[in-house]
Amino acid sequence: MPGEATTFGAGKALDAISGRATQTARNTYVALLTASATDADTIASLVEVTTAGYARQLVAWSAPSGDPAVSSNTGALTFGPFTADPPNVTHLALVSAASGTTGDLLYRWTADTARDGIANDSITIAIGALSMSLD
Repeated sequence: MPGEATTFGAGKALDAISGRATQTARNTYVALLTASATDADTIASLVEVTTAGYARQLVAWSAPSGDPAVSSNTGALTFGPFTADPPNVTHLALVSAASGTTGDLLYRWTADTARDGIANDSITIAIGALSMSLD
């Protein structure tokens, strides 16, 4: 699913491209959301799943390729199993923190299909299902 850089994420990309600021490699995590995120949102303002059994998932990305350049997740991401009935997942976000409300919101996606899990269920994002591009 294609997504969109947040204002913060786009700024970091432009800093790296322009050489204005050096960017260092960092871990990034995918978060499941129950409402959309805006360009100006922060991790603290996300409406994230909080059901027991949920945790943000560390994600690895392919080297960008093509025109426009695209990078996709290189491994499947599994959330859960949830120990209770989670809310309907409609959006996803790329963040720089494994948990909590500090860190950076970098990218956001709208789910191709909303997913309403159930207790003892897991939600899996397939290899290559998330893509990021800058054009």
